Amino acid sequence: MKKIFTIIIALMGLCASTAFAQETEVEINGVTWATRNVGMPGTFVTNPEDAGLFYQWNSKIGWSHIGTPVPSDGTSVWNSDWHGGTAETWEAANDPCPAGWHVASFDDFEKLIATGGEWTTTPVKGVRYGSGENIVFIPAVAGFLYRGDGSLETANLQAIYWTSTSYDSDHAYDFYFYKEGGDEEIDYENAQHSFGFCIRCVKDASETSVPYVSTDAAEITGYYSVIGQRLTQEPTSGVYVIMYSDGKAVKVVK
Repeated sequence: MKKIFTIIIALMGLCASTAFAQETEVEINGVTWATRNVGMPGTFVTNPEDAGLFYQWNSKIGWSHIGTPVPSDGTSVWNSDWHGGTAETWEAANDPCPAGWHVASFDDFEKLIATGGEWTTTPVKGVRYGSGENIVFIPAVAGFLYRGDGSLETANLQAIYWTSTSYDSDHAYDFYFYKEGGDEEIDYENAQHSFGFCIRCVKDASETSVPYVSTDAAEITGYYSVIGQRLTQEPTSGVYVIMYSDGKAVKVVK
């Protein structure tokens, strides 16, 4: 009876995920992107043009971008000294993306930008990547939150997105999108963990996908359960997630 019940649940999950995929994901240059930014932790915003909430690096607490920053948990206080917990990559337990997704890495963004983007002002200012039905829109209207008091900056840089990739113990890589008059720029830099930037997610490796193989000799940084709990060692059976130092996450089924 237990096996039959498990199969039924699995089939229900498959149907749900298929319907979900039709509206929220697109594959470009080998990476499956969410078509919307992260809003409240664990959720996507309603529309592709919505900015969503701001997040400090390696934090699961989102902050509103209208007036004084308001935390998604209703109780946290803006921490201008936040340093990402000294993590080497965005940890699964702190990932604000919905289940089955994770914060895009430096490599993910580079692959996206390598395809060439088209600036647009419809429905809002931003960049479109891909072609045909495989198009993802990155809104560039949000600005970012200052590390000091959490105030909003909207001048010059229209949007900055965190990557899951660490730069050093106090900084991580981010990608920024800028267009003002005849000047435009899409590039990366590194910023202190305490800044608040937008989040765009990519899909976890599926159970049937080809195992991830690093080209940069990335190291394993941890093992996690499917609900984000860090494990003390690699399981000998079951379903779990391996996190790598370059921000990649691979789901494993044994």
